[in-house]
Amino acid sequence: MADFVRRLVSGNKARFKDEDLHLELDLAYITDRVIVMGFPAAGIEGLYRNRREDAKKFLEHRHGKNYWIFNFCPVKENTYPADIFDGRVSRYPFPDHHAPPLAILALVAREIRAWLDGAPERVAVLHCKAGKGRSGTMACAYLLTEDELTTPPAPEHHETSKELATTRAEQVMNAMPPDEAAGEASSDDTGPGGDPIRAELGPGGITDSKVANTANVLGEQSPATVPSSLSKVLDLHTSKRMKRPSSPSKKAGLGVSIPSQRRWLYYWSLLLARQSPPGFWPASDALAHRPAPKVRLTQITLRMHAISGVKASLIRAANALLEQTRRGKTAGSRAELAARENGHVWISLARYDDEFVDTLEKWERHTRGDGGLMGKRRDGADHVDGKVLADEFADGRWDKSKMVRSFARLGMVGDNVEEKKGSDEEITLSLGPLTDDNWGTIRENIDSNTYQQAPTANGVDSEETSINDTTQALKPDGGVILNANREVRAKLYMGVVFMGWFWFIPTFHMPHPRAAGQTATLRLSKKEIDFPLGIGSGIIEVEVRMEWLLPSSDDSEPPPRQGSAESARGEGEPAGVAATLQAVTTGIPTEIATTKQAAED
Repeated sequence: MADFVRRLVSGNKARFKDEDLHLELDLAYITDRVIVMGFPAAGIEGLYRNRREDAKKFLEHRHGKNYWIFNFCPVKENTYPADIFDGRVSRYPFPDHHAPPLAILALVAREIRAWLDGAPERVAVLHCKAGKGRSGTMACAYLLTEDELTTPPAPEHHETSKELATTRAEQVMNAMPPDEAAGEASSDDTGPGGDPIRAELGPGGITDSKVANTANVLGEQSPATVPSSLSKVLDLHTSKRMKRPSSPSKKAGLGVSIPSQRRWLYYWSLLLARQSPPGFWPASDALAHRPAPKVRLTQITLRMHAISGVKASLIRAANALLEQTRRGKTAGSRAELAARENGHVWISLARYDDEFVDTLEKWERHTRGDGGLMGKRRDGADHVDGKVLADEFADGRWDKSKMVRSFARLGMVGDNVEEKKGSDEEITLSLGPLTDDNWGTIRENIDSNTYQQAPTANGVDSEETSINDTTQALKPDGGVILNANREVRAKLYMGVVFMGWFWFIPTFHMPHPRAAGQTATLRLSKKEIDFPLGIGSGIIEVEVRMEWLLPSSDDSEPPPRQGSAESARGEGEPAGVAATLQAVTTGIPTEIATTKQAAED
């Protein structure tokens, strides 16, 4: 019965059967030396995830003491003592469903390589909670550092002769054209139309934003090699981590399926190929301590389908029900309650803790290989200032509470709604930074309108999460200043119901060489948005408009991370019941839990 429950929890991920030990684990060999698995759990959680003692028994039976575990779960999410595995555990925590600080990819890839280079018998074991997104991202980050892909595991490691024959048959079938009607793309298509990262790798994607135009940077690989290597690594991970489709005519779901995580792997590919934007991750501390280049985010435009009556009713229900829950926890002004119930469209910009990222980037510089090799740890770089890297995560100070916090919000200011009538009505919303003045105007409007219908093609207002949240004081039309080299998460809301989010690093989407006033527009389709479920399924496209600032403006700092009272108490942004009701609109049961979990991060 327990194995049946574990199979349900594993979903479409491959599972490993060890006939000698009579064990079945949520685990897969990506290569002979790289293993990914679900969280090694204890207690009640062990009833539906890998039991900790089973995972240890399996690893010691097959690999003795020649394994090292890489754990990507924050303390806030789940934890266990390293001595469970005799101290052979390294932690690199970041939240589920999210992209990490980019430096974590470098640090993990280098440590894996350093461990495996120590002896041919060694293996690296990567896990997060489900053993898919975060673990897969880091496994791919390491594999991208290899000169060539490691030979897939021998049949006796994880496949019987029959399974190997099936694999080869499926490879032949997958090479055949699909049976769909002409012009129709499969929902699992991994070509340019179905795989977001392929669009970024090919014409019209990231490479067209002049990122690859770095003539003064000598590359070890040609730009054309970058997409090829990344695609091969992603395909390898998918083929090993995901369950085989029930029909040879179908393709497996993507192993690393979250678009932002795949986008991060693309950034990492450019760094490995020495095709990254000029000035990104300077080699010396002196250069790193100079003010970073700045961009101004001027506007985010959201284009989406008009909302159906059923979904509009569910949005109102989600907003009202979540607010009823909150009323029992904290008193709120009439304006705040109205703000939550109105269904306004707004965007939260967030990032990781600045000191946390600075610490990671310090270690990235210190451990970088000789000659600027990104994928190899420099010899003797285990210590800096009397510390080892593991010490940075030992006390959980970075990950025992919310790791990603908001620093600015965008909303509707004025009449910025465009409508397209017809059989498939569309609306286009232009969202700009909220200043103290226009936030005050919005608040007055909320005070005078205690109830409002959910948005349709007739128009959408904007609103912040809480009437009491602090809003960054901005000059009119000044935009939001961003560190061009730092990660940003843009999270879209309709009232308290999240619509999806995406992570990006501005400099990878800006023209180079840098010149003041140069502009760029990052365009993302729905397939390039993370978790566009429920109401977010109506998204068509998002555009982020940015411009370079003068070098003299580099001393300007982005807004500080400003959490609301709810965020300070660890409750985070709107989620919970609202997210669950939102997921119901998809009609897909498996997406209900996914949407709820994603919204709460």
